[in-house]
Amino acid sequence: MGDFPKLTTEDVKKFARDVGADLVGIGSIDRWQGAPLQHTPASIMPRAKSVIGLGFRVHRGSFRGIEEGTSYSTYTLSGSGDINRIIAPMVQRRVASFIEDHGYEATSIMYYGKDLAGTDGTPAINEDGTPKPAPEMFINFRVAAVLCGMGEMGHSGMVLTPKFGPAQRFYFIVTEAELEQDPVLEGLCVKCMQCVKNCPAGAIGKERSHIIDIPGVATVARGQLDAVKCRIAHIGGGLSPFACDKVRAYSQNIIDGDGEKAADGSPRPSFDEINENVTEKVGYAANAAKFKYPSGLCGAECVRSCVAFLDKTNRLELKFHNKFR
Repeated sequence: MGDFPKLTTEDVKKFARDVGADLVGIGSIDRWQGAPLQHTPASIMPRAKSVIGLGFRVHRGSFRGIEEGTSYSTYTLSGSGDINRIIAPMVQRRVASFIEDHGYEATSIMYYGKDLAGTDGTPAINEDGTPKPAPEMFINFRVAAVLCGMGEMGHSGMVLTPKFGPAQRFYFIVTEAELEQDPVLEGLCVKCMQCVKNCPAGAIGKERSHIIDIPGVATVARGQLDAVKCRIAHIGGGLSPFACDKVRAYSQNIIDGDGEKAADGSPRPSFDEINENVTEKVGYAANAAKFKYPSGLCGAECVRSCVAFLDKTNRLELKFHNKFR
């Protein structure tokens, strides 16, 4: 073993903020104990001691064009694409390098790794018959943000942080370095149901589901999500200003239906059918999808409604001269 400079938790947090992270949180790998092998950072790095979460704000101004109905590209690019493709990976790399300069391995979990990951695959088997995760595994970013003490899962399924509410994106680093973890946060989502009331597709239910109980740590839950309706409105843009009347009618028929059939009694479409009948016919959505940018053509109303409520009720640490709405 060589002589390595001492690495402290404050060193890591300060460096991450200095190079561009807006939020930094740390969770002990023990918080993932009992998680499926396919979803725990320990499957990537068995010697891992800590998971470092990096948060990058989505500028409130990037929603302004959607709020006014005049420009959707600012959110699509600045609020999503630029963070995911340029800003966050550069910061993540510098933080990982900083940690390795102190003699500890650091594995960067890339956002677009999920496009390669077979997270629904059947775990493989070791020679001795014990299970092991099937390649390629991937962690749940929103759950990881909660376990790193960065925020709480809101009813909409977005992670709410004290500073930005639902308006940030997360990246993660798994490391051998043993760092001091942050407490898990609670009480940020007051179940105002603005996300339920304002989703144009009615995709978010009042009842909570997707519960992940981590004994002694946290219970992570969100409102029931109708993934088909969300897909049509959010990425597909079936109700957006960019959709023609035929596409809007097709989309509304599905949205007015139930969990099994459309309003006219026809079967609910698959994601492939939504892509063919909606996304590919909404030029903006189709172009955004080619670059892996979530188009947000429903206006990301669940996020904007949450920001508006938290701002109006003075619950955010980040203050502005003017209210969001």
